[in-house]
Amino acid sequence: MENQNGSTFQQSCLSFIETLFPDESFHFLEESKATDAFGHPGRQLFFSSSTRTLKFSVLAQAHQRYTRVFVSEKTSENAFFRQLLEATYEEGQLYIDHIVQTE
Repeated sequence: MENQNGSTFQQSCLSFIETLFPDESFHFLEESKATDAFGHPGRQLFFSSSTRTLKFSVLAQAHQRYTRVFVSEKTSENAFFRQLLEATYEEGQLYIDHIVQTE
């Protein structure tokens, strides 16, 4: 995960968020360590606006060509985070891989 630690990845996330939600102003909340279902280490970054909180769950892939990112949201209507989309992070950019069908 080249250059993913620190503000470079946070800035990529914020830029990605601005594309998804151009009418909302988001700020970084916190970062925490996480483990996936297979016990592999990862991390979660949280961003918030007045309308929603977004969680970016970041997992390195075994092949290390790119990083998998799961984006979930929580709003006042949802008590828990629900997955919105999956993305890949490579060469300093986030790209939508696919959008999760909801409802």
